Amino acid sequence: MAKRFRPLILLVAGLTVLTACAATGDTGTAGPSASGSLIAGGGQPGYRTDVDELSPLVITSLAPDPIPVTGTDGKIHVVYELQVLNASPLPATLVKLETLQGGPGGKVLSTASAPEISARTVLLGAPNFGVVAEIPGGRAGILLEDDVYPTRADVPDRVTHRVSATFRGARTKEASLSNYYPTQATDIGGEVTTGSGTPATIGPPLAGDDWIAGNGCCTFSSHRGVMMPFGGRVNGSERYAIDYQRVDMNAKPLVDLQAGRVVTYRGDPTKNESYLAWDSPVQSVSDGTVVKVVSDAPDIAPGSLPANVAIGDATGNRVIIDIGNGVFALFAHLKQGSPTIKAGDKVTRGQIIGRLGNSGNTTEPHLHFQLTRSEAPLVGDNVPFEIESFDYVGQFKETGEFDAASAGPRTSQLPMANSVTSYPRSSQ
Repeated sequence: MAKRFRPLILLVAGLTVLTACAATGDTGTAGPSASGSLIAGGGQPGYRTDVDELSPLVITSLAPDPIPVTGTDGKIHVVYELQVLNASPLPATLVKLETLQGGPGGKVLSTASAPEISARTVLLGAPNFGVVAEIPGGRAGILLEDDVYPTRADVPDRVTHRVSATFRGARTKEASLSNYYPTQATDIGGEVTTGSGTPATIGPPLAGDDWIAGNGCCTFSSHRGVMMPFGGRVNGSERYAIDYQRVDMNAKPLVDLQAGRVVTYRGDPTKNESYLAWDSPVQSVSDGTVVKVVSDAPDIAPGSLPANVAIGDATGNRVIIDIGNGVFALFAHLKQGSPTIKAGDKVTRGQIIGRLGNSGNTTEPHLHFQLTRSEAPLVGDNVPFEIESFDYVGQFKETGEFDAASAGPRTSQLPMANSVTSYPRSSQ
């Protein structure tokens, strides 16, 4: 059974490469009826073809067939995005989202209300990656979905979605296109088929204690919000990416609530050398072949994002490694001059390939790590991964409290947002 969680408060700085279960047996309806001729007239499943009724919400799925991944919460996460085009001329507020097992008549697996929806909806083409509560007429909102299940056996083969909305705007006595549109509507779409593959199993990209998964999977963050047009489609380029920072677990308090972030430095926060992550060895997560190395970008002072960084330079100094099966590992924001390998080199898992820095589009020293299906960082499908072995230290909650109740050794899990993990020291 799916369960939706409210997004955590982002307790770490926004570091991006670019910038209760509600299960019922109610099957609901799409428009006046979920019956009638389906698809035969050219429409989507769940709609009648014997009457003309506007369906102002056009819902499509954007992600490739999502592969379930196990998080440090012990749950199975199915992560994808829905595009909701408001084809009405009136602004729309999404008030309800239901995930249905199978097709339009399937069991309701989970329900999200208006506040939960707006907390993970970004506007396509907006100048920033913030969430919105309303989708303007003729615009598309992207819903960042994370369906959570107790076990892999509970994950359905296929889901679709039912979305309800209200529309703002007065009707007029004069002839107007807006008069044809309803003030509220419920539409169906966004079918998602669960992928049959498995997450990539890798080693850790860093060694040592107390690494926090900043902007990690799976709620809204400056990684998940990066929904941009690459390769002729809207792509979730950083869906599973992690910004690794190192937490000062001896700080009192651990969280600077005024700044809304964990403590990751000692001393002067305007100096890179003050950050616990700075200059840490970065290691390959797998055997592979190096396909790209950039090492000449300067490390910038921490504190704010740099201005006018070209999209091709946003990752700063970086190493990209082909780890096989069409998957590439990206290590970004490395220290200037630190990469120890070059394109064409063969590397082994655990081999030191560079050092953590603060180059490119970044606010403080950290390692941006992700797997993708392209040699460039953003154009390919983002790939889920599980780290083979590590120690789970705990997780920062939205209240700022640190929860270490389930700390201990873990195998084959993805570090979730704001979780803290420790990794064995490299032998190299």
